This record gives sequence, structure tokens and C-alpha cells, in this order.
Amino acid sequence: MMEVIKRYSMALVFLFLVIFLMLIATLGVKSFGDKMLENTDLKITPTGERIN
Repeated sequence: MMEVIKRYSMALVFLFLVIFLMLIATLGVKSFGDKMLENTDLKITPTGERIN
């Protein structure tokens, strides 16, 4: 088991780094969008066909 961890340790570190950066970027974009629409009178609602 340790041999496998040693072999793929850099790949796992890189994978978790990419996942972490994607989460930070997603939260940043959401925060930026919320700040842009903060002082406007727009109300954004999802549109689509109703199932019920």
C-alpha cells in the first residue's frame, strides 16, 4: 500500500490542488456576481417549464 502511495503521491497532490482551486474560483465568481447585482432592482428567477 505504501508503494502505491509513494508512486502516485505527486498526482494526488496535484489533483487535490486543482480541486481546491476550482472551489475557490467558483466561490469567487459567485461572490463577484452577487456584488454586481447588489444595488440593482433586478430579481433573477430561474425560468423553465413547470412540472406540476
